[in-house]
This record gives sequence, C-alpha cells and structure tokens, in this order.
Amino acid sequence: MKRRGMIVISLVCGALCAGSVLVYAHGVQADARATRDEALARYGGEQAQVCVATRDIAPGETLNTSNTEQRQWLVDFLPNGAVSSLSDVEGASVASAIVSGEVVTQTRLEASSSDVQVPAGTSALSIEVDSAQAVGGALPVDARVDVYATGASGASLIVPGARVLAQGAQGSSRMWVTLAVPPDRVQELVTAADTSSLYLALPSDTMSPESE
Repeated sequence: MKRRGMIVISLVCGALCAGSVLVYAHGVQADARATRDEALARYGGEQAQVCVATRDIAPGETLNTSNTEQRQWLVDFLPNGAVSSLSDVEGASVASAIVSGEVVTQTRLEASSSDVQVPAGTSALSIEVDSAQAVGGALPVDARVDVYATGASGASLIVPGARVLAQGAQGSSRMWVTLAVPPDRVQELVTAADTSSLYLALPSDTMSPESE
C-alpha cells in the first residue's frame, strides 16, 4: 500500500512538471508571436523597390541586368543614397566594389576624393555633362580628352588633352568628370560649363604615359 502511494505521488509530480513545461512553452510561443506581430506592425507596408547586386561587381564594371535586379527592401534598413531603379544608373561605371546582395548606392558610383591624384602643374576640376556628349560615358581614368564648348558662334576647343582623373554617373543620362586642367584654363572651363554645352572628345591613343 505504501509503495502504491509513492507511485501515485510520483505520477502526480510528473504531471505537474509536464504541465509546467507546457505552460512555459506556451508563454515562449506567445512572446515570439508578440515580437513577430510587433515587427510586422512596425515594418508592414514600409518597403521600397531598390537596385540590388546579384553577384560581386568589381570597380570599373558597368551596371546592367546581368549583375543587378530590382528587389523589395525594408525602408528602415536602406543605406543612404540607395538607388531605387536600375534605369537611373544603367551603364554607370562602378567606382568601388559591390558585393552580391548589397543595395546599390550612389557612393559606390562615386570615386573618393582621396583617390584623386592631381598631377603637378594642374588643377582638378569636376564638370557635369550629358553622357552622350562624353563618348557615351565610356571615359577611362587616365585617358586624355579634348574639351569643346558649343554656343551661338559654333564650337571651340577650350582645353586640349585634359587628363581624366575620375568619373561617375549622375542619374540616367548625366555624368560628372574630374579633369586635370592647366590653371590658366580653369576660369574659361568653369564659364563654359555654366554658359555652353560641353563635349568631351577621346582621340585615339590617349592613355596617359603614367598609366602604362
């Protein structure tokens, strides 16, 4: 009889322990659901379509459908300068490496000022031009370009053989180019950029000797 009583007590204790575990598990699940519901309430609807790299993209490569795609991304987790559409930057050259799965940002398309080495006896000057008027945007760093300005009186060569120090996209059809310009031509180029349309011509065999 005494042994039977001990068995009954053991069974009751086991049932109580099992019940406690179930209650605890239910509480954990409830907390998890509450956390999930809170996250959904916070981020639900706060998504935006952005341009994301589908593979690693090396500096110098151009952005296109072979290496990027449109994806939905939580707005709160978007980096500054995120590119919302591939059409805004398609054909743009990458200045710094982009890893697979990374949101494409404008900073990845802009060369850091610390990367620009200004040749002795020149001044670095950045201008904004239509990509179509700059060899379609295909201007390699270290190339030498002739800068033409067009106006009512026609076209004139204002800076011959300016060295390209850096370049990047400025929207879908515009780009910026940093040139090494003789100091005595800076004012003329600044005025032309403000009052005229600029064209950058790329003659054959124009790579800088320093880049060879």
